[in-house]
Amino acid sequence: MHKMISAGALGLLMAVPAAGAAAVDAAEVAELKQQVAALMRRIEELESRTIGAEAAQAQQATETLALAAAAAKPVEWAGRVKLKGDFRYRHEATEEDGLEDRTRHRIRARLGVEAKVTDEVKAYLGIATGDPTDPRSTNATLGAGNTRKNIALDYAYVDWGAFEGATVSLGKMKYPFERIGDSMFYDADVNPEGAALRYAAANGFFASGYGFWLSESASGADANLFGAQLGWAGAGGLKLAVTYNDYGALQNNTAGLADLGGNSTFGAANSACTGSGVVPCYLYDYDILGVGAEYAFALGAMPVRVWADYLENTAIDALNQGYSLGFTLGEARDPGSWQLGLLYQDVEKDAQWGGILDSDFAGGTTQGRGIAARGSWVAARNVMLNLTYFDNVRDYDLASERDFRRLLLDLNFRF
Repeated sequence: MHKMISAGALGLLMAVPAAGAAAVDAAEVAELKQQVAALMRRIEELESRTIGAEAAQAQQATETLALAAAAAKPVEWAGRVKLKGDFRYRHEATEEDGLEDRTRHRIRARLGVEAKVTDEVKAYLGIATGDPTDPRSTNATLGAGNTRKNIALDYAYVDWGAFEGATVSLGKMKYPFERIGDSMFYDADVNPEGAALRYAAANGFFASGYGFWLSESASGADANLFGAQLGWAGAGGLKLAVTYNDYGALQNNTAGLADLGGNSTFGAANSACTGSGVVPCYLYDYDILGVGAEYAFALGAMPVRVWADYLENTAIDALNQGYSLGFTLGEARDPGSWQLGLLYQDVEKDAQWGGILDSDFAGGTTQGRGIAARGSWVAARNVMLNLTYFDNVRDYDLASERDFRRLLLDLNFRF
């Protein structure tokens, strides 16, 4: 622009005819030159301002991009981490022959973190209320003089997607195998400790192998569990699974548990017992074969599930079997939805290792049978009301046989 106007001004001067040049007054020429010079200074000033404005705009854009990049860093970090949790308030009433009726109010609080480490690795960490020495419960009972409640590490593990369909887990983890239906052969609060490999194919085939530590001792054998599962989940709602759990060094050991879950034991004073000298030891070994089937379908618009689950301790020949049969009707998911369920379960004295058996059914011990009836209703988003009633018999067919009944009313809040 500067060059164009300068050329125009020069051309204007040159456009004066030569013939009339003599007629032009010298003063007028001098004045014209001053005007051109002033015009050039004005042009240079305007150009300077334009360049300055452009530079300021460029600087402002750079600063904006820098701020956006700085703000994006914590956003990107937060995008790799997920939080979840829940709170439950429970009213529990228990009746058992030979004991006083008992009513308790209990709470459970849990908080979990899921973090994406890489595209193939995720880390999981959770804390929960409950007695740290009881692996089968996260309940904290109210009414202890307003004392503070225990909070402990509930799980901590990593999942590595080794290859398509396969996941390796390390740490204190959720069960790495399928549990059929709502069978109560396994307590949902137990988080085993060790390593596992899971595989799921697109055609519905699934498998897992795992090894867990049950106890570690400097003076004796370490109790452990090695197991595997093979199964298939069809698109039509049918699921089949076969599981084998081989418990090692559990016989003649306590596995670090004070409550041995109703299994056969012998006195701690016996020289073969590797326990603490106070807690009895397990009398038998446990090699558990499990077979289960589940079928989900629709009855009109109503979702329905039915299942059958069987287990057998192949290490012994007596009191070594258990089975669970049940169904659910409906699905408690959206506000206003509901679900009903009923199961009948029978677990003989040494059919399952008591340290992993559900802690509510028959008081949490083997040699228990009976029903568990459940109802769930979603009151609002993330708010659910559950009612569970147990009508069981403990130590059936033994001299100590007795009735056991328990009512659980839970109000659950998820966040």
